[in-house]
Amino acid sequence: MENFVRMTTKNLTNKKIQNNFSEFESIYVHIPFCEIKCPYCDFNAYSKIDNLTESLIAAIKSEIHFWSVKFPSMKIKSIYFGGGTPSWIDSIYIYEIVTDLKKHFEFNENIEITIECNPIDLLDTKISDYKSAGINRYSVGIQSLNNKILKFIGRNHNREQALKGINNLLKNNINNFSVDIMYGIPRQSYLDIKDTVNELLKFNPTHFSAYSFTIEPNTPFEKYVRERKINELNEDEYMKIFYQLYDILEENDYFNYEISNWAKPNYESIHNLNYWDNNKFLGIGPGAHSYINNYRFHNEKSPKKYIAKIDDIKSNPSSISFFDILKNNDFILDSEKIDIDTQIREYMIFSLRKNEGLSYSEFQKEFMKSLDSYLTPKFEDFINLGILELNENIFRFTNKGKLLSNEVFREILYPEKM
Repeated sequence: MENFVRMTTKNLTNKKIQNNFSEFESIYVHIPFCEIKCPYCDFNAYSKIDNLTESLIAAIKSEIHFWSVKFPSMKIKSIYFGGGTPSWIDSIYIYEIVTDLKKHFEFNENIEITIECNPIDLLDTKISDYKSAGINRYSVGIQSLNNKILKFIGRNHNREQALKGINNLLKNNINNFSVDIMYGIPRQSYLDIKDTVNELLKFNPTHFSAYSFTIEPNTPFEKYVRERKINELNEDEYMKIFYQLYDILEENDYFNYEISNWAKPNYESIHNLNYWDNNKFLGIGPGAHSYINNYRFHNEKSPKKYIAKIDDIKSNPSSISFFDILKNNDFILDSEKIDIDTQIREYMIFSLRKNEGLSYSEFQKEFMKSLDSYLTPKFEDFINLGILELNENIFRFTNKGKLLSNEVFREILYPEKM
C-alpha cells in the first residue's frame, strides 16, 4: 500500500542499488480521483474533478512515454494503481494505462499488477475488465465492518456492500486479494475489530493490511479533535484492539512479514516489498513519488498543473535529460539526492519494519561498516523496555515494540534530537 510509502520512503537507498545506476523494477501509478474524500485522509486525492479524467489519463500516458525514452529496456516486476480511488474511474482507463505500460516497458513473466478498490466499485463488469487488463491482485479498502464506524470516518460503503464486493471477487474467480482495515479509530472497540477480522476471514483473503488510525494535520478530523468534537481512543483500549488483531491473524496462519502487513505463504506484496527492500521505483501521475539514480523526487501534486506541465514536455522527451528535469522542476515538484548517512539510517528503518529484522552481518555486507557505530545508548533501553529484542545478532521488534516503532525510528533518524 502506497499510504505507507509516503511516510517512510522519504530518503532511502543502499550500496547494492548504487551499483545498479538506472534500473527500476516497480511502477506506481497515482489516480487521484475519489467519489468523496474521507475526513481523515491527507493523501493527494480529490473529489468532484471528474471533468479532468480524460486529460489526466492522456497526461499519464505521455509521462509513461517520457520515462520509457529516458530508461529503455526496463523489466518490470510490479505495477501498483493507488490513489485516491483508482476503481472510481471507468475501467477502460486502467486497461489503456496497462496497455501503454506494456508497450513501453518489458513485463516480467510473473508480473504483479495491483489495483486499490473501494468495495462498492467491485461490480462484475469492472472485475472482468480488470482481468482483461492484466490486473491480478486487488487491494480492497474495507477499514471496518461496523456501520457506525464506517459512517463516522466518512466511508461511502456499509457492511453489506463491503462483503458483497469481496464476494464478487470470489464469484469471478479472483483469489489473490488484500483487505485494508484500520484499528485505533475513535469509538472503536476490540469487539469491533474482532468482528471485522473474523468476518473477513470467511472469504479467505490472501493478505491483510492493518493501519493505525492517525489524526493527520490539515484534515477535518484534526479540526474535530482540536475543537474537542471527538476524542482519540484511550491507550488501554488501543492496545487491546492491537493485540486482538495480531492474535486473530496469527492464529489463522497469516505471517506478519512487515509491521502493518500479514500474508498467507507466498502472497506477500511484491510491489510493497520492493519499497521495503530499498529498491528503485518509478512513480507516474500527479504527486507520485519516485526513487531513481539515488534521487528521490515527486511529481506536481495538482492534477490541473500536472496536466499542463506534462503537456509542455511531451512533444520531444528525448531532448530533456533526467538531471535537467530534476533541476528545472518541469513536472517534478521536488527532488533530493540521498547522502550515504541517510541511506544507512533508512536502511536500518526498513530492515526493522520487516520481520527479517536488522542484522549485524547483513549491515556489514551492505555498507562495509559496523552497525554499532550507528546505534545510540537508547537501543539498550529499547531492549530493556521490551520494545526490541536482539537474538543471533539480529534486532527485531517485539509485538509491544511494533506499537512504539516510531520512537525507535526517530532515534535512528534524529539521534542528536533525542
